[in-house]
Amino acid sequence: MPQHVAAVRCAVLVAGLVGLTSCASDGKDAGATAPSTTTSVSSVATQPPDYPAFPVPDDSVIELASPDWLVDAGDDGIWVKLDHGPALRLDPVTGAILTTAPVAGELCQGLGAGLGYIWSCSDTDIVRIDPASGQVEATFSVSKARQQGNIVVADDRVWVLTGDGSTLLGLDAVSGATTSTVSLDVRGTDLAAGAAGLWVVSSLDGQALRVDPDRGTVDRRVEGLDQPFAIAVTDQVWVSGGSTVRIDPDSGKVLLTSPLGSGDLGGIAIGEDRVWVRNATRLLVGLDPADGAPVVGYDWPDATAGGDVLVAAGAVWVSYNDKGVFRLDPDPTG
Repeated sequence: MPQHVAAVRCAVLVAGLVGLTSCASDGKDAGATAPSTTTSVSSVATQPPDYPAFPVPDDSVIELASPDWLVDAGDDGIWVKLDHGPALRLDPVTGAILTTAPVAGELCQGLGAGLGYIWSCSDTDIVRIDPASGQVEATFSVSKARQQGNIVVADDRVWVLTGDGSTLLGLDAVSGATTSTVSLDVRGTDLAAGAAGLWVVSSLDGQALRVDPDRGTVDRRVEGLDQPFAIAVTDQVWVSGGSTVRIDPDSGKVLLTSPLGSGDLGGIAIGEDRVWVRNATRLLVGLDPADGAPVVGYDWPDATAGGDVLVAAGAVWVSYNDKGVFRLDPDPTG
């Protein structure tokens, strides 16, 4: 994969070795963290069973230059962030490019959708994009942590990890003013939100945290996770990295562990009856949500490049940094 793409997705790994100053500007912790319930879990060291893996069909490939983060914007289509700056709106049926949003500045791979806008970043600033025109309407200076790939919109706020990732800010979508400040007490690396709440993962500290957005506190903390890099939240909470775990959102208990994870170049998405893990070497694997067993997958020849995964518009969308975006059938077995 291109070195500049690897630098973004590997920023968390590098930071764990040499400190975050090379990846993001320093931030200041603010706010209070409430006492939280802590749960620990150890990894399961078993090998996944065999599963049917299908080649990526030629007609599912949308050729793009170095795509990475993906987001579902509903009626505004599927959006993908390219590593050289622009964000693109794709037709959910044909994959055709409908809108190009030119995002200036150095490499920044953050992308999100909500409150009627597309959200991305320029250097360490957050930018608000009109989904129809692709124009950047506003820029908010927040010292965004470079390792955050998912810009989450929840509870009428835009959520951004800042500095070294240890502070989470909730921003007003119109003014960019900070309305919530949460001290995490770990170096957060990404986040996700859904019916099960607002969650942050820390690959560096091996934790997943649930945040109370109204109180600005951490109210659930799960420790001992295996380099948690990617997170997906609906009414379920799934975290992936060295392995993949499903977490009970109320108790923080780890309900199951699959040894197959996203690593630090992939992602995770929750589908109707599969949990999809994007892996640099396996490309894509669908897990059974009941037990975490891999049941189906897609392969790409000599796969080594990373990317994201998204379930939307009746398909599983996969970005592959060296090739493009794949629009895949969620049930290739027929």
